Amino acid sequence: MLKITEDVKGLDMTFNLDERQIAILASAVKQEWFDIIQKMMEQEVKLLNIRLINTETANPNEILANHAIAKGAGMFYIGFVQRLQQILVEFNYNAQGIGTPENPEQPPYQNEFVSNPNDEAS
Repeated sequence: MLKITEDVKGLDMTFNLDERQIAILASAVKQEWFDIIQKMMEQEVKLLNIRLINTETANPNEILANHAIAKGAGMFYIGFVQRLQQILVEFNYNAQGIGTPENPEQPPYQNEFVSNPNDEAS
């Protein structure tokens, strides 16, 4: 599975996950291996930023190139994590069965919508 598809080179943004794929992601992020992968990705972003800081040249093009690489890697990582968070919020919401006969009116509020952020809706 470790391959780069040709779609990466284009700007095709039509990839949507089906329910099975979302369930697989939801279970994957709860496992220890995902924490390890996440730490590895964060370390790579940090190393690119260190490379930018340690650029020892007066050539502004090299500095700009290193800046673009570091910024792009950071943007990719943040976008990836934010997309995972959005997918998991939706998955958790759907998994709770809100709006079903068994659970018609108990919506889970995120902390920013709770009057006291320290209190979580039950």
